Amino acid sequence: MFFWIHDGRILPNPPPTYADRVHKIHPGGKSAPITGEGEETKSTNTASFLHRSPSDVYEESAGQTEKTVYFLHEIMSTPALMQKSTETIETCLDFMLEKQIRHLPITNESGILVGFVSDRDILEKSKSYERDWPVSDIMIKRVLVGSPGSEIRGVTQVLLEERIGCIPVVNDDNQPIGMVTRSDLLRLLLKYPNLNIIA
Repeated sequence: MFFWIHDGRILPNPPPTYADRVHKIHPGGKSAPITGEGEETKSTNTASFLHRSPSDVYEESAGQTEKTVYFLHEIMSTPALMQKSTETIETCLDFMLEKQIRHLPITNESGILVGFVSDRDILEKSKSYERDWPVSDIMIKRVLVGSPGSEIRGVTQVLLEERIGCIPVVNDDNQPIGMVTRSDLLRLLLKYPNLNIIA
């Protein structure tokens, strides 16, 4: 399920989804890659493939012939890196540079998502705002989020239709627990080249 959070509150109108426009993800082929006689398939650890280098992921993808992944909790980046709305713009920018991230959920003192800021937001608004001002002055207060059980076809669809680069994943208390970006989806396709997003 996907829904909008505005200033910590759930908005009544979720983004529309159209099942006939983006079909369910499923493996597109089941044939194994051709290997030489007597060649053993190398076993690999795939637990954290979303956060490894593309070359390593691509090398391992030759041994993957089939994988069905349906839900956000299977591909989201965890833990969710976030900052409180009382932090300064400069603090948030330094934090993003240190962690090498481009998107940052903003929470209130209770850990509830109240906003969102990207590196682009900070760079564009740094000319008009002092860096020692609170990040709440520049954050986006209307944030599209997903629940851990949301299907990947849904996140692919809303990323395209809403023209956004990522979606925070929240728990039942609207606290961020992970993040899914377009890069995560691309790494997923790189890991499983037989995976079809659109049938």
